[in-house]
Amino acid sequence: MLKVVKLVAVDIDGTLTHEKPYIHLGAVKALRQLGKSVPIALVTGNPYPIAYALSKYLRPCERIAGIAENGGVVYLDNEVYITEESSEVMMEVMKLLKEIRYDRYLSEDSRFRLVDIALRIGPDEQKFLAEELSRRKLSVNITSSGYAVHIMPSGINKGKGLKMLCDRMGIDYKETAVIGDSYNDLDMFSIAGISISLPNAPEEVRRSADIVAGGPGYGYSLAIALKIVRRFIL
Repeated sequence: MLKVVKLVAVDIDGTLTHEKPYIHLGAVKALRQLGKSVPIALVTGNPYPIAYALSKYLRPCERIAGIAENGGVVYLDNEVYITEESSEVMMEVMKLLKEIRYDRYLSEDSRFRLVDIALRIGPDEQKFLAEELSRRKLSVNITSSGYAVHIMPSGINKGKGLKMLCDRMGIDYKETAVIGDSYNDLDMFSIAGISISLPNAPEEVRRSADIVAGGPGYGYSLAIALKIVRRFIL
């Protein structure tokens, strides 16, 4: 049973934000308060430059630590790590997207991404794309953050990114608390010492978490989740 938390990993979109992707200032205040006692890492499907900038300027704790592109990129202070080299398969994915004209759905931040590909598409388009990727036997994963659909090389996920970050920090990943709200957080939930879902998460995500925080959801409920985490900090 988890007795102490040595790192808190917090998702951004839908967790640190309002329903629309605006940072919830009350949640930032709660993060900074907790960050005086334990390191906090921001975890996101956003590209590395955005993730790093948020970590630097929101400064939830003294160290700048986080995971970007759904686990594809890990950063700690002044170091950046790519969890898996995968340029060839992602080039094949881009060829497919252009062939089926899905390149028009590329997210506006695509030019900043180092590993994954993000698209603004709905469930039906996501299903069709997953079938095409499978039919062509491309070794990738496709997942949704609720704000974008992400294509990543097989094996990359937030859980893998969390393990790498913990290794770099000298922390056992089983001594982490993770807080999230979407399907791309499930790989973190499966390895963390304690996982907390926000109430705005899909049912499957809520069921997979150890605890579902109360409140109205989003950043409002993140502050409640952080109070739960505080119980496990010495």
